[in-house]
Amino acid sequence: MSRPLLRSVLVLLASLLTACSTTFDKKWNAAAQGNTKATRWEGRWASGTRKDTDGSPHGGRLRCVIVPQPDRSLAASFHANWLCFSGNYDMTFQPAPGGQRHGKIQNYKGTHDLPKILGGTYSYAATVAGDHLVAHYTCNYDQGTFDLRELPPGKK
Repeated sequence: MSRPLLRSVLVLLASLLTACSTTFDKKWNAAAQGNTKATRWEGRWASGTRKDTDGSPHGGRLRCVIVPQPDRSLAASFHANWLCFSGNYDMTFQPAPGGQRHGKIQNYKGTHDLPKILGGTYSYAATVAGDHLVAHYTCNYDQGTFDLRELPPGKK
């Protein structure tokens, strides 16, 4: 089996396994109620290296539920869409060492491990400025950006 075909099969299998999970939706719906510290964020991810057939950056819808932790880190649960697939993953954004904190602006960093065939370790550098989160990611075969805006409680 060729490497691109194997990668496609593995992505499909991983997508099917995670698409059945309702964990993210439960977190999303709970945060929508506004009764917890959790906040909902919505936007897009865009590859900095991969292009769609029309030349635009490859990417998709991205949703996130963030829960601030006592140590100033952020527990983040993501739901990403790409092509006709979607998947969930959790990670922690740690305050960046030496990172600036000016009012509502904070810098974070984080990593998330996936199988090597899916990119291996993803590294993130993120800035949260009020209701806007921008994160830059890199992995073995891609780099790109997450661009998210915080949703107010109750908005669907």
